[in-house]
Amino acid sequence: MITRHFYRLDEVRAALLYAIMRGRPLETAFWLQELVDTALFKQAWATLVEGWLWFSLATDPNWILDIRLGTDAASLHVAAYRLCTNAKDNSLWATLLTSPSPDTLCANVPTLPYSEPCLERYLSLALFQRKGAAATWAAHRLPYVQRQLPLESQVVPSILADCGLLGDLWPTVSLSAQILFICARSDTRPVVTMPLDLMIALERWSLCLGRRARRVFAVPQECLYGLTERGRLCQTETTVEEFRHMDDVVLMDAAWSTAVAPFRSAYTWNSDEAMESFYATYFPDDIPDEWSREEALKSHGLGLLRTGETVSLQKIGRIWCQAESRFVWGFYEWPTHLEDRTGSDFCAAAQYLNTDHDDEVAALLDPVRKLLIVE
Repeated sequence: MITRHFYRLDEVRAALLYAIMRGRPLETAFWLQELVDTALFKQAWATLVEGWLWFSLATDPNWILDIRLGTDAASLHVAAYRLCTNAKDNSLWATLLTSPSPDTLCANVPTLPYSEPCLERYLSLALFQRKGAAATWAAHRLPYVQRQLPLESQVVPSILADCGLLGDLWPTVSLSAQILFICARSDTRPVVTMPLDLMIALERWSLCLGRRARRVFAVPQECLYGLTERGRLCQTETTVEEFRHMDDVVLMDAAWSTAVAPFRSAYTWNSDEAMESFYATYFPDDIPDEWSREEALKSHGLGLLRTGETVSLQKIGRIWCQAESRFVWGFYEWPTHLEDRTGSDFCAAAQYLNTDHDDEVAALLDPVRKLLIVE
């Protein structure tokens, strides 16, 4: 799928996530505006929600409560800028991949009815003590636990569904995110406003709509690996051919279908005048198949994989998730038992959550009091 200025949609989303992760406000605004210019508001919100899940859930849990999904570009940019400037944390990623084990509770224990089943009581205490990894371990072993979680946390699966983040593995990601959201919640609500230089840049870009000069940034190569079509192609394959067959790309692309409809029917332009009118409207200076090779390489190019190489979840993790993880202490190195795993999507990490752990939790319910002995 091709965006308004002839970037590939999957690469624009990857570039937006990468800019957020790296804390680059100008690039974040640029890639987000590319989605806005293509009227892909749902995809834009979905990308920002993914950015919150993987990079800011533990450091700014209230972000998801403060957003309002819709087609307001200003709200999108403020939400993206807030994510970009937040401190980064990879607790959700780390929790999913390390198969968290139950932790011993501390002495900070409220009065709870002892009639509660053992595992439910353990979950309640773990949430109370904000032990996110331990609470996640318990939550994934309790049927219908999602219905029993605080009402405020239900916003997480609701917004994921509204953004189209659905599939077999997203419920696992969603439940883990809810647990960490509860553990991280605070009353802090930062007030975020867009800086003047970004607002000026957005205004400047709006004057170049549809023109080659609007393609300010090239897609970072490092963000493509495994998460985009080009990031799964061999180095002997290329996507540059799209520039030589633009008519076919436009026909197959959902984002352009509405724009093209008045100018042609099926595979045939209504007239030469209609074709020229389309190009004049959407590419006023020159059409993509006449752009230079240097310009084309901003959005298209060779694949990333060596001959015989397959996508490694380990490498994806090392590119994207090397920040601290406050709920999984010491998660800096890739877990050795996952080195041979492969996968092509963030949510694929969820399948490695160990749901068959048989440890008893009864002994863990007795709080431990630690004493400092000074000789």
